[in-house]
Amino acid sequence: MILGFAHLAVNVADLMVAEAAWRVEGYARNALYLDVPNHPSKQRFLTCYQPLHDLMLLTGPGLWPLELTRHGATRSDNTQMAWSREAIRVTVPHPAPLRRLLVEGLGFRAAGDGTLVLDSRLPGWTCRLRLQAGASMPVSLDAAGPTCLAFYCNRAAEDAQRLIDLGATDPTGSFDLTLGARAMTIAMLRAPGGLLLELINPRKET
Repeated sequence: MILGFAHLAVNVADLMVAEAAWRVEGYARNALYLDVPNHPSKQRFLTCYQPLHDLMLLTGPGLWPLELTRHGATRSDNTQMAWSREAIRVTVPHPAPLRRLLVEGLGFRAAGDGTLVLDSRLPGWTCRLRLQAGASMPVSLDAAGPTCLAFYCNRAAEDAQRLIDLGATDPTGSFDLTLGARAMTIAMLRAPGGLLLELINPRKET
């Protein structure tokens, strides 16, 4: 079951430079994690795989939560997503299959303004997407710019399988990750049109 929106991931060449730029927009740092294990199953989403990467979490009032990542040198730019305070825009050649996956697999609903909205009982876990048709290249985790949309769930493997049944490809399978005191199970997939999705299943350490 999808619980809500976690963050928009954005890959950058320098975390501190990016943080300073987004601080001007109203963001503040929540956490910084250096030398985080980069699970080998994510190699399919990277141009040049490295076993470790750095990440920073940023939040701000009325702003989409961001996870800044640094996967080393950026060799290209991701252009499939862009965002404003109102919505995250996703450009794919054929939006219909992606729309179906978002609605039937992740729980988005159609809004009156043409966007898709994911509601949540928890503040800050909502999301609004605007899909548009256009040429775009599938994103790479180590290219510069927005890389994936992450969602909280309570059954990563089962939720990932539902997305596969709706056309998602390149599943990583589920793997465990610990960031500080936060333990979680992760699954990543590529949605129709090339968009990367991450499912985050928080768990308690035993």
